[in-house]
Amino acid sequence: MSAQDDLGRQMGGRFSTAVVQFHAAVAERVGLNVSDYKCAEIIRRLGPTNPARLAAATGMSTAATAQVLNRLEKAGLVERRPDPGDGRRTLVHPVEQGPAQEELGRIFAGFGARMGAVMERYDDEQMSILLDFVTCTTEVLEAEAAALRRR
Repeated sequence: MSAQDDLGRQMGGRFSTAVVQFHAAVAERVGLNVSDYKCAEIIRRLGPTNPARLAAATGMSTAATAQVLNRLEKAGLVERRPDPGDGRRTLVHPVEQGPAQEELGRIFAGFGARMGAVMERYDDEQMSILLDFVTCTTEVLEAEAAALRRR
């Protein structure tokens, strides 16, 4: 088996499962399921957004998106505000401070320290290669997810 095959098996199997398990455990700590928690991450990445854009980004129906937003709002991770450009619309904003954010800060402080120790093993050139690999892999995964939803 080649190193490329081995990497493919690790990334597609053990690594991807570990990522899902980690995020599921994080979500549980703030009283959410993993899908809701990842929607909160998408909102944080997008910035203030409307529910339709979140539905498009996740592939969920607008009804399912509304339910997710209700749970995220109850958990204190997002808040809905009128769109200043169109008062008929609502924008969803990530909440920056609160009990959920404090818990996430504690979780990710420990995680960040452990990942920092891993990253110290690599020089700047190697980190650049790793960043390129992760960026390109993420783009492939996003495109494949979108293609699967269209089929």
